[in-house]
Amino acid sequence: MNTRPSILLVFICTLLLCSCKSLDKTVDISLTENYYTGSFVRPTTPDKVRVYTDNAPLPLTTEVIGKFAATDPEARRNASLDVLLDTVKKEASRFGANGLFLTDHYKPHWLGNPQHVMYGYILLQPDTILKPNREHPLNTAIREHLEREEAKKLAEKEELKRLYPPHQFYLSAGFSNLMQPKDAEGTYRSELTNGLNLQASYTYNGYGILYSGRYVNCDALQSNSHSIIPIFLSINTAHKNEKLFISMVYGIGCQWENVFLKSPSTEAVQHISGRRAVIYAAIEYEYRIRQHWGLATRFHVHDWGVTKRNDYQDKATAKCSEYGISLGFNYHF
Repeated sequence: MNTRPSILLVFICTLLLCSCKSLDKTVDISLTENYYTGSFVRPTTPDKVRVYTDNAPLPLTTEVIGKFAATDPEARRNASLDVLLDTVKKEASRFGANGLFLTDHYKPHWLGNPQHVMYGYILLQPDTILKPNREHPLNTAIREHLEREEAKKLAEKEELKRLYPPHQFYLSAGFSNLMQPKDAEGTYRSELTNGLNLQASYTYNGYGILYSGRYVNCDALQSNSHSIIPIFLSINTAHKNEKLFISMVYGIGCQWENVFLKSPSTEAVQHISGRRAVIYAAIEYEYRIRQHWGLATRFHVHDWGVTKRNDYQDKATAKCSEYGISLGFNYHF
């Protein structure tokens, strides 16, 4: 008779039983070393277990005999806080506790833990007489813990304010290249490719407005375009001792353009103008020189998507994209 399938079946059943048992476990109690090695205390009943929260005053004779961590079991996800507290009282009373001190409680949230999670201490109180003008060491420890947490939050808030001030001015100049299809004759369009790009923007808490201008001046043509774009600035992260910042910039706006084409043979000048809706996207690298000043490099794409009004003979020229790199300064305050 082959016993391997039987052994395997027993092994699988054992694992399932252990996993089910772990799922049913709601309260985890760890006793302090002194209490664990000391004399045994007679178990109490759950109705005698008092609950303390925040910095509630405790009797001076209160003894901390352990810690607990409690979580709703998976099968009872919608259990109320009172149900979980009753379970903790029942488990703590088995160890002789007659008090609970709650330190942390996390409520169910659809974006996080779907259960109640609770942490605290289990207490033994031989008496309930409060001595005047004195407090239990646990009260002092909890108060100092809350004060440290509050100071930590304030320090983090000040640090974020220092690293990410709400106001930001950006000014830069750089090179831009225009990607557009040539017309049927293939004349003059390639002259539009290279140009000077100027950008200036102001944002408050990441929202603001951007001006982008493009200028070209050569023998065959003169061209200038001006864009006004509401933008959103997202500062993703900071690296290298909070000196290097990486940001993303997005926006949709409007562009006005004027192009003057000069024929090499006839010296005739053709004027082309248009107004378009544009999409702007860029990634920016900033090196913070000082607290308020930073050196910024921006790689941008300026897409001329929808034509609102134009005088172009070839509508294909209305669908083109400008991309480039610019160098400038950021001022934060």
